[in-house]
Amino acid sequence: MSGRGATAADTLRLSQVPFILTYHRVAEVAENALCVTPGRFAEQMAWLKRHGLRGVGVGTLVDAMRAGRQRGLVGITFDDGYDNLAETALPELLRHGFTATMFIISGLLGGTNEWDGAPLWRLVSADQVRELASAGMEIGSHSATHLSLTGVDANQLEAQVRESRASLGELIGAPIRGFAYPYGSMDTAARHAVRDAGYDYACAVWTPVTELGFMALPRMFIGERDSTFRMAAKRLLYRPYLAVHGRRAEAADAAQWPCLKR
Repeated sequence: MSGRGATAADTLRLSQVPFILTYHRVAEVAENALCVTPGRFAEQMAWLKRHGLRGVGVGTLVDAMRAGRQRGLVGITFDDGYDNLAETALPELLRHGFTATMFIISGLLGGTNEWDGAPLWRLVSADQVRELASAGMEIGSHSATHLSLTGVDANQLEAQVRESRASLGELIGAPIRGFAYPYGSMDTAARHAVRDAGYDYACAVWTPVTELGFMALPRMFIGERDSTFRMAAKRLLYRPYLAVHGRRAEAADAAQWPCLKR
């Protein structure tokens, strides 16, 4: 199914939206919103397993949804592609028989998260991307340079969306099916550019309720504060939470969404 692009049939009702988790870095870093310690990550993965849930890459989840077999599946995603994923996140995922989607910034392989400023963390190299793919993880695109795609012109969209898909696909020798909008930032032009580039799906953060679909899948941020109790609450309240924030998103310009500043 890879590379077919979205169709009008790929729109979703709120009741159909799957539970997708968003991680960034698994590391022993004190008081950083984007980091989860290895111990906490292990607790969270064990909680999923204990409740009969299986973590999968979003490509697998999307295929299951289209076949009506998504029950018990939870999407797991990692944005940015930090260089310690193979040492920290990967073993815990494999221990439980899980997979995940690693959204990689194609033009910054071996670089750093320069868009954040301090602290600077190293990003995966080309060899590390291949290692993750060989271990069964799905590789997706997180654009070429982590540029916010809201309001950019067609040439920039082309470079960020289509070229990143091509270069990552060449790197791992397989089509790149998924895209994650940098900062969760998207507009109609960005969604159309992702669809037209041949992606099967794209992940955002908050999505306007009227735009829910495979080109704008919302996700739930997971951090160090998310104990097993909070994980249970987030799962229970996921769709009501999305509805509230999605309606706010409809009434605001994407550049003003608070979630884009995470």
